Amino acid sequence: MTTAPTHSTALAASVAARREESLEFLSDVVKLETVSGFEDRAADAFTSWFEQRGWPVERQVLADTAVGATERGLAEPRMSERANFTGWFGPRTGKPVVTINAHYDVVPVMYEEDWSDAPFGGVRRDGAVFGRGSVDNKGGCVSAMYALQALADSGIELAFDLAVELIAGEETTGLGTIASLEALPERLATIVMEPTDGAVVPANSGVLFFTIEVAGRDVHTSQPWRGEDALAKLVSLYDAVNALGARRAESHRHPLMDHVPTSVPLVIGVLNGGGWRAAVPAHASMSGRIGVLPGESLQEVRDALTATVSEAAAGDPWLVEHPPTLRWDNDGSIGWELPLENALVTSFTAAQRALGEEPLVRGLTAGCDAGVLRGAGIPAVVFGPGDLSRAHSVDEYVLDDEVERATAVLATTLVELSAAVERGELS
Repeated sequence: MTTAPTHSTALAASVAARREESLEFLSDVVKLETVSGFEDRAADAFTSWFEQRGWPVERQVLADTAVGATERGLAEPRMSERANFTGWFGPRTGKPVVTINAHYDVVPVMYEEDWSDAPFGGVRRDGAVFGRGSVDNKGGCVSAMYALQALADSGIELAFDLAVELIAGEETTGLGTIASLEALPERLATIVMEPTDGAVVPANSGVLFFTIEVAGRDVHTSQPWRGEDALAKLVSLYDAVNALGARRAESHRHPLMDHVPTSVPLVIGVLNGGGWRAAVPAHASMSGRIGVLPGESLQEVRDALTATVSEAAAGDPWLVEHPPTLRWDNDGSIGWELPLENALVTSFTAAQRALGEEPLVRGLTAGCDAGVLRGAGIPAVVFGPGDLSRAHSVDEYVLDDEVERATAVLATTLVELSAAVERGELS
């Protein structure tokens, strides 16, 4: 087996030659409004891409999986229409399996009036593809698919069977990746595509989503002293929760995340309170996320937030009698890390060098489906084109050059990984 340094030039040339084709495909799939729950809108586009190359593609309907029959699965919409798709790099041969996991659902559009273009327009301008899902995560999907194309164009055979898993439901529950493990429980490794700005990520904070609700007593606003202002009480809890986040930012650090202010972000993303301007708010709530450090248990984090809310409420007689409720809105994804000497990591850094780049290895503070895979004991890293800060935002975009670069790095990494498998370094 010839190693990546020999083939990196040919792979990069193939990626460059298909640059326009891949970016047009990206623009086309951005136009498909695959907001979580409606992923089936992209089914034909993705399956046709593999079928046109004569490569097998398998459909896994979420409703037909074990996780689809759980309480959380039954609560999800349109499970009979939604599916994962696994596209193979040629026929399966019985070799060990490596997969590239790339979710294709996207978050809803907010503040549409602030967008410069139609959110699902897939507009190409200024050296970028714009639109909801362009960077998170259809740029990653297209990089994965065209990495396979580059391998085929270069006539490369691998020491493992390779598949791209196009995953539903990542933005909501993670059920798609959980279901994918039912279809392919045995695998050597998985590369999870997410926007990492071209860095390989072997350490990732986990995340818990939560909602805190406070009950007050509404009265006419001409006599507010006779009521209990739920929103004011929530604000005191808001301050306490953010203080916990600030303390954890100092005490819970990871060396691969020193480039960011906190390894475990805590953010309140939604605040609601009251229902009428002339009534003291009787109800208020806030929802947010709290990060989980690699090696930290989910229960430790739950306990810390629970204690913070209880202690803050203890100083208010009304909240002592009417305690706030704290609800966990997901099962939680663990923080995880992979040793830097693992062949999956070193294959990426070798590929970066082969392409004339300085190796870039960083941690990631965004929860993603890699936590599901690491929890199942599968070696995994995260990698992909684009800056994560553009995700979930107005005028979301990914640069053309970022997609091309990520595709070349990924294709070269797969050749390096194949050589590592032949040497017995990943088994």
